[in-house]
Amino acid sequence: MNITDPIRHRARLRPTAVAVIRADDTAVTYRDLDQMIDAATARVAGLGLRIGQVAGLTMAGPDEFLPLVLALALARVGITSADAALPADRLDVCLLPEGTAAPDGVRCVRFDASWIQPAPRGNAPAQPMHPDGSAICRIFASSGTTGTPKFTAISHDLIARRVFSNGLSMGPPEPIHICAVGFGITWGFCSVLRTFWNGGTLVLTNPAQAVAAIRRHQVNSMVIAPVSLRAVVSALPGDSVPPPSLRSIEVGGSLLPPRLHELVRQTLCGSVVSYFGSTETGGIASGPWTALQGIEGAVGIVHAGVEVQAVDADDRLLPHGTAGVLRIRGANTVTGYLDEAVAPTGIFRRGWFYPGDVGAVTADGIVSVTGRVSDFINAGGVKISPKVVEDVLLAVPDVTEAVAFGVPDRMGVVQIWAAIVAPVTIPHAVLTAACRENLGRRAPKFVLQIRELPRNANGKVLRDELVAFATAQQP
Repeated sequence: MNITDPIRHRARLRPTAVAVIRADDTAVTYRDLDQMIDAATARVAGLGLRIGQVAGLTMAGPDEFLPLVLALALARVGITSADAALPADRLDVCLLPEGTAAPDGVRCVRFDASWIQPAPRGNAPAQPMHPDGSAICRIFASSGTTGTPKFTAISHDLIARRVFSNGLSMGPPEPIHICAVGFGITWGFCSVLRTFWNGGTLVLTNPAQAVAAIRRHQVNSMVIAPVSLRAVVSALPGDSVPPPSLRSIEVGGSLLPPRLHELVRQTLCGSVVSYFGSTETGGIASGPWTALQGIEGAVGIVHAGVEVQAVDADDRLLPHGTAGVLRIRGANTVTGYLDEAVAPTGIFRRGWFYPGDVGAVTADGIVSVTGRVSDFINAGGVKISPKVVEDVLLAVPDVTEAVAFGVPDRMGVVQIWAAIVAPVTIPHAVLTAACRENLGRRAPKFVLQIRELPRNANGKVLRDELVAFATAQQP
């Protein structure tokens, strides 16, 4: 099955139903969407690409709709789209919006809104659809637990199984939906497809305007990460009441802090659903947040067809409720990465995937995540190795020591912090510029300059002391 087949079916079944409401409030019907995808396939065909070749395409930017349609067009004709971070030697072309920097070593083609401009109605035949469901639809990037990008090739059939599996375990999607996570990750991409395949309406917006969009378009559901959810509720006026149309919020990427959940329940929506999954596995567990309270780190109830176990260091199964290293297997789990050389040893073994999480599974299938096998920072779903941050800071002249760590803010959402030691005062602007240039959204929110790092008798840095100190310094 081709992932765009259900979209064409909807276009024929209910052509005037609204598929998308763009950020400028323009409504796109299912007939329009199908014809836009066809228009983009015609432009792609003009590039001389062949079935099975790979086109780099980052599905982000001020207008998310355009790259989304291009990704669907590539899928329709059997060309693989890929995160643009994929090494240039693996790309046949890179599709870029105007104004973005072009990577070296690969043919680059600029696209604009004209690419999705359909021909006059009735003058263009429907484009043929590549029927091979085993063909790779998209290559997704995942930093996972290593901080180094790893790439996972997902076929049309596997995406379809994940969409159907989420629908089985979480119920049908609400008809008017906001997906506030990136379309370039499997969670966001499958959320969008789940909406289209069920004939719903996708509303495009950003966290700053999310509540206004919810009220204006009578949105019924939203998918969002805690860090973005915090931005949504922080922008609400003090006397805000929940929008009556909003019936559920699906939250994933990292744990939802209890205080943030309570604020969401009071001001936005009383029904919050936890979602736990990964690029490698698809959905793993989910459940109403109220049903998970009382279990530390609970993220959801294991999905049908998925196995989750906690094991010890020797891979021995632990009793229910006992914390250990989590491992997952199921029909929706991939068997490896595109380039195994970048993957830590043992992530995939004997049919299991080991994501690097520490947690437990209760007798009734509730999964909890209480930590990481490593010290990696998970800031609201943005994962990074402390060493990556530390290396950037150590490259700043006069910085002699650097440590990065995660600090929960007053809402309980983890933020990236760092501490440095230097013989002279380093201007804050210098540190900020270095971090933003090299780390982007993974840049530390605050950088402390201290005289010396706290260490134990063996010389190991006491990160807990730095976290406690930073917590006390929070604005």
